[in-house]
Amino acid sequence: MKRALALFLAAGPLLNGAAHAAPIKLNGLPVTVEPNAKLLTLPPESIAKAFPSAAGRPDAVFVTEDRKVTISFEWRQGKLAPNEIEKLAAQFPAVIRAQVPNLKTLKSGVVQQGGINWAQFVFTTPGRGDDMRRELLVTSLSGRMLVLTVAGNVKDYSRNEAVVRNLAATVRLN
Repeated sequence: MKRALALFLAAGPLLNGAAHAAPIKLNGLPVTVEPNAKLLTLPPESIAKAFPSAAGRPDAVFVTEDRKVTISFEWRQGKLAPNEIEKLAAQFPAVIRAQVPNLKTLKSGVVQQGGINWAQFVFTTPGRGDDMRRELLVTSLSGRMLVLTVAGNVKDYSRNEAVVRNLAATVRLN
């Protein structure tokens, strides 16, 4: 899947133009965000090409203008009540350790963004030339899991962190 996304992002023309600062409702999700001009939006047909398997396919994907960091949203069928977020933050690291080979670092906790509690998991794995960084932010939305995933290598994330954080801060659950 990582290789398919990398090839897809290199294609470039399949991306929509820069997103605007006006609030937008994410495709098929009861979520509104305010992306800025430093983010590109993948249209649904491009998401389907980048993630050919419907299992685990994100519902919405943004890419930094340098095409190095992706921010995806997935509304999973898995149940999660708002009062279970702290428990998830405590228990899910064991799942990550079991499922992610060559895990180098892992931090977890509960953060609040936009007035919403999120279980946060940040981990790194070895990559070519630089470690790969993944961040999962998980919250409850209508009793289901909403997962925001930020993926890129450590250096590219550092260069784009302000753009990513600004988008995350604008997430509103409808």
